Amino acid sequence: MNTEEMTHARVEMTVTEKVTYDFPVTVEVPADVADDPQALTEYLAENEELWLDDLLITGGINVSLAVNERDVQEVKLLDETA
Repeated sequence: MNTEEMTHARVEMTVTEKVTYDFPVTVEVPADVADDPQALTEYLAENEELWLDDLLITGGINVSLAVNERDVQEVKLLDETA
């Protein structure tokens, strides 16, 4: 049995996550990269403005989100009255 005394603390946390998203999106790309997965991947990596607004960071319909890694970077104590 755990007899350690517990209490509440109000904190602000900075957490870094590494996540993987799988989501459908329609993008306009040059015809010469459209049928080449490697060229298409490179093109979309270099032009993220084509799809970034369609990335639903909280998940959603047809969106798969997996947290691969999570690290607590910093914790600040906050005033209990705030």
